[in-house]
Amino acid sequence: MSQVLNPANKPAKAMEAKSRIPMSIPQQKLAVPEIPGFHLHWMAGNPARISQALRAGYKFVDNDEVDLTVTGLADDASKTGNSDLGSRVSVGSGLDERGEENRLYLMKIEEEFWQEDQKALEARNEQLAATIRGGSPNGAGDTSNRYIPEAHRRGVENLFTPKRQPR
Repeated sequence: MSQVLNPANKPAKAMEAKSRIPMSIPQQKLAVPEIPGFHLHWMAGNPARISQALRAGYKFVDNDEVDLTVTGLADDASKTGNSDLGSRVSVGSGLDERGEENRLYLMKIEEEFWQEDQKALEARNEQLAATIRGGSPNGAGDTSNRYIPEAHRRGVENLFTPKRQPR
């Protein structure tokens, strides 16, 4: 322990902890490394949205879990990229219509929950697409009294067909 704190010892290079990123390569401000087993999502910091996310199974990501792209010049964010005073990862996202700062909070949800949510979303989208195509969702319902011109029926036959195969 005393070797580490000894000022006579050569300090470790800062580039050893993180990999060097050339200046000519563009950086996404909100890009974060993956956390195995979780899906990450930036949530708008308004109380209703955060409450909804917590009810859906999302959890806040803490400082020690990820490193953000550093955008601060001489603030505490220069070490972690996080601009929140607490342990939750968040960044400012501009001002709202009242002139107050908006914040985005990084949240995580278990991958299996996120996959379930995606399947439910795809099912809902397919119901809407089936209705637009002129059929009925899930093949139910009477469409015999519906007038759908033949040209229209041919034109939308392949419209809104799912591109992805179900998992």
